Amino acid sequence: MTQETLTEVRGDLVLAALCVGQFRAPCQIEAERLLVRADEALMQALRALGLETAAVFEVFTPAPMFAPEEVILDQVARGVLRRQVTTHVFRPHDEETAEEDGDTAVVAV
Repeated sequence: MTQETLTEVRGDLVLAALCVGQFRAPCQIEAERLLVRADEALMQALRALGLETAAVFEVFTPAPMFAPEEVILDQVARGVLRRQVTTHVFRPHDEETAEEDGDTAVVAV
């Protein structure tokens, strides 16, 4: 195991993890901090959220991703990977008009 230069993130770790996930950056999750390989864009996003960042030199053991990074990057490059968000809006109404209302929207992101 070799050591490498990483970015240590402290503060609201849930917020930090969500931000790191948006950038699909490898991340090591610990109780008090996250360790990431951060490029400049990710660093700016983390700082903009008010998170504390510091450079550290340590061994990196990131959490496993659901798909290999090469597969995800290939799909993004080819425009194949798209996220889909489904939103359901609840409005009280009687059963007769339930089928007539278009209460479900699908949005591609």
